[in-house]
Amino acid sequence: MASFVVVKGGKGSTPRQPTVEGYLTFRGEGAEDSCCNVHRRCQHVPSAWSVGMPLLCLILVFPVAMAVAQVPAPPQKQPIALVNATVYTVSGGTIEGGTVLFDNGRIVAVGRAVDIPAHAIRIDCTGKRVYPGFITAFSQLGLVEIDAVRATRDVAEVGDFNPNIVAATAYNAESEIIPTVRSNGVLIAHVAPVGGLVAGRSSVMELEGWNAEEAALKRVCGVVVSFPSLSLRRSWWDSRPAEEQYREAQERLQKLYDFFEQARQYAQAAEAAILDKRDLRFEALRAVFRDSLPVFILADEEQQLREALRFARHFGLRIVLVGAADAWRCLEELRQAQVPIILQRVHQLPRREEEPYDIAYRLPALLEHAGIRFAIAEEHTWPQRNLPFNVGTALAFGLSPEAALRSVTLWAAEILGIADRVGSIEVGKDATLIVCSGDPFDVRTNRVEYAFVRGRQLDLSNRHTRLADKYRQRYRR
Repeated sequence: MASFVVVKGGKGSTPRQPTVEGYLTFRGEGAEDSCCNVHRRCQHVPSAWSVGMPLLCLILVFPVAMAVAQVPAPPQKQPIALVNATVYTVSGGTIEGGTVLFDNGRIVAVGRAVDIPAHAIRIDCTGKRVYPGFITAFSQLGLVEIDAVRATRDVAEVGDFNPNIVAATAYNAESEIIPTVRSNGVLIAHVAPVGGLVAGRSSVMELEGWNAEEAALKRVCGVVVSFPSLSLRRSWWDSRPAEEQYREAQERLQKLYDFFEQARQYAQAAEAAILDKRDLRFEALRAVFRDSLPVFILADEEQQLREALRFARHFGLRIVLVGAADAWRCLEELRQAQVPIILQRVHQLPRREEEPYDIAYRLPALLEHAGIRFAIAEEHTWPQRNLPFNVGTALAFGLSPEAALRSVTLWAAEILGIADRVGSIEVGKDATLIVCSGDPFDVRTNRVEYAFVRGRQLDLSNRHTRLADKYRQRYRR
């Protein structure tokens, strides 16, 4: 059933003073005989498209409540002091009974004895903890809203090679998913396209702002490469002979090598000013060879990881491995290469039947003990709200508290090239902070009470909290 409101308006009518002529309800399958009820003053409904007829507007009334869009916070207007807090600075240890003072979106003082201006807003944080805002080091936040609705998925372009696209261009700052993520303390996201071999360029976004331009902390962060799978599959959905699988894998790998070789030659020709014509795809890759723009390589299998290291050495690339589920199988090679890793999701099953059940849980601790710098991330979009609990699981399986906190703050910021702005609580850095009343990595006590992005205090309500409040009321009547 669908319902419509019939509104009549003449030349002198205004949008604020419509004349409601009635409303209609439609039932049935066919368009010809589906109108079964005409209510109030609509005894006969003339054609809305007839020449000379008054304007009739049919407004579809959805049977569900419309979501209330949040208004982005205004810029900070006066100093704010978080007093009597346990301050986890990350870079300078933990300060008991400390104060964090920030003004104009920047941290101006941190410590126990801080001079607080008389006109500053004081927030008593007795018994609470102050952390830098958490960073999810790889996601598709703002690029996908509803997986089942194609029109809300703008995460991949057609073709294998699209280095010229930038994730921030497609970022939806009004996504309903974003408030659900930041309510758990995640305030910054590395947003990356996926698909093909070279998916495009990623962006670092603050999870606050009117639009993508305002939210962009770093518009171009790096180039995203999906490394071809090099393992042979034995499954019901892929019954191809091993020779065919191997041949296809080698062909895709060669395509990737050929493309980067063309890009390198293009960059060299551009530097020598002998280009015949510009190519947008290769122009986007010039910074990879000229400025060491990082290349984020998605690779999980052991064979992929080893080949990715060879690929990086061949072209002299600065790479970051994303996923790296099999990193525990080649720790020494990764340690020697000093390649940082972004682990995508701690909460996952073993990849093979013979592997220990907890290998994914222990992998962060194994990387820490091997001296490999890493960040922890989640997958896709809506699961990003569970990022702190991924860290909590890693803590339970051997990761040190210091490394756990750094994996979603300072190390993540260093890997993404934004450590001069965020990742720790230091004078001069952005006031992107959270205040918690419990352990943010423990699902039982996690409660973020305040969040600030560049000094702007965020509204921590979201679709989840609104629905929870709605259905609590149902049983109070």
